[in-house]
Amino acid sequence: MIPECPSVVETVDRTKYQNSPPAEPNQMSTAVGGLLRHITTVIKNEPFTDHYTIIPGKELGRGKFAVVRKCVKKCTGQEYAAKFMKKRRKGRDCRMEIIHEIAVLELATDSQRVVSLHQVYEMASEMVLVLEFAAGGEIFNQCVSDQEDEAFSENDVKRLMRQILQGVAFLHQRNVVHLDLKPQNILLTSNSPLGDIKIVDFGLSRIVSSQQELREIMGTPEYVAPEILNYEPISTATDMWSIGVLTYVMLTGLSPFLGKDKQETFLNISQMNVSYDEEELQELDQAVSFIQTLLCKQPQVRATAEQCLQHPWLHSEDPQETETRGKRPPLGVHDSSSASGGPAGSPESPTTTSTACTNSVEEEDEGPVTEDLIVVAAYTLGQCRQSSTAEKDARVADKKANSKRFKFEEPFTVLQELPGEFIY
Repeated sequence: MIPECPSVVETVDRTKYQNSPPAEPNQMSTAVGGLLRHITTVIKNEPFTDHYTIIPGKELGRGKFAVVRKCVKKCTGQEYAAKFMKKRRKGRDCRMEIIHEIAVLELATDSQRVVSLHQVYEMASEMVLVLEFAAGGEIFNQCVSDQEDEAFSENDVKRLMRQILQGVAFLHQRNVVHLDLKPQNILLTSNSPLGDIKIVDFGLSRIVSSQQELREIMGTPEYVAPEILNYEPISTATDMWSIGVLTYVMLTGLSPFLGKDKQETFLNISQMNVSYDEEELQELDQAVSFIQTLLCKQPQVRATAEQCLQHPWLHSEDPQETETRGKRPPLGVHDSSSASGGPAGSPESPTTTSTACTNSVEEEDEGPVTEDLIVVAAYTLGQCRQSSTAEKDARVADKKANSKRFKFEEPFTVLQELPGEFIY
């Protein structure tokens, strides 16, 4: 049973989410080790299928310990996404981690930029979170699209980034850090026309406090900040690094720190091996400036979400922009038969170099999982193009051998086994 407790957050009109007050310090006193322990949502114990119809063939995502399915509420016909989560994972009781995820969604009830929680069901071996259904799916598909009319324009990225920052600012005001911001965890309400964003998957989220340091080693390799790898304190700035990487990916389709394996990726991050010389960034000086305010090794130097919202790039939209301006050229495709599962080589001409990371990260026992792009899972953008001239030349020369398959790897952690949770 869920412990009875006072309400964690007052109910406020969702349309006023931007001006709703941040969480008071005493509201965070229920967090232990960064996890919230109390919720106000009533957990229903009757069979889930008594009230919802699961749509056959509409599985939205799958991981080791959870699956997301599209469902319809019988009494209203409303569509939802049902996230079925196992309570025991590798012999360990993880119910309180699910409770934490529910509590974070409750804290974010007033934000239009965070997926909303509708109901919660509990059965003997699993819990079901009934969530808002985002019909447009994840932005990952547009980030890696090789179709010019599907890829984001610069103005698309600016509009969506403003919304992402609004959602992240809302979370940070309430001391919530997401810790897994990436294209697979940003959904769209619609594809055509391009809808609004919804931030999802709070399985790795934590509550931070100025009174107590929190150190964790977890996240998705290409998006983790240097302080994660160095086992230094986590803060809201940790999310801002990920937003810098996310912006780079949305504009170029390139993964700025991707190496041929996790260790090379971690080395690229710790040494700040990132190139701003890519063709897709040549005429985007303000966008590069925006990214550079975030990809700073020292957390205290990074811009906050509120500061990012005031950056000139996000307010420089050109009403006379042509339909094709700002759209990147079609992306190359990659050879899925490579033994490493990804392109080799470090980024070309890094702009900044610093001391290498001295803390190694344990690898998962299981090997990488390869899936088709259609799998909507919160895995890393594994085969996103690495910024290497040699790789580009090789891709042209070996065009026939390439395929449109991408390698996905689960978020990692050396402190505890966490699910590779997907779009919700």
